[in-house]
Amino acid sequence: MKTGAIQPWLMVACLWLAGCAGPFNASGTAGLFRDPGLSMQAASGAVVLGQSSKDDVLAVLGPATVVRFDSAYEVWVYRQNPLRSEAANAELVILFDPSGRVKKSRVRPAYAPQGG
Repeated sequence: MKTGAIQPWLMVACLWLAGCAGPFNASGTAGLFRDPGLSMQAASGAVVLGQSSKDDVLAVLGPATVVRFDSAYEVWVYRQNPLRSEAANAELVILFDPSGRVKKSRVRPAYAPQGG
């Protein structure tokens, strides 16, 4: 298999598994980011693709829910409110490559629940 053919599948798998990760961050704290005033968009802007390392992200954003893969890729997830339903919960997802650099990131906004 070509490496290029695996990467899109790997990203989809990482994001899917990140959605299944537990509701608590690695430190057990309730805050979303190290700086409580940091918005989801500002946090996303602080992550530089191909440049930011795990240590950089940890220093700026704080601990996250981490999903590690045998391939040495890691997904870090920051959820706005881990105890709310997934649709009503904004999240920042960061994919780290095996060298520990940010490969991809995305923000999923919270969606208002639809009542009937």
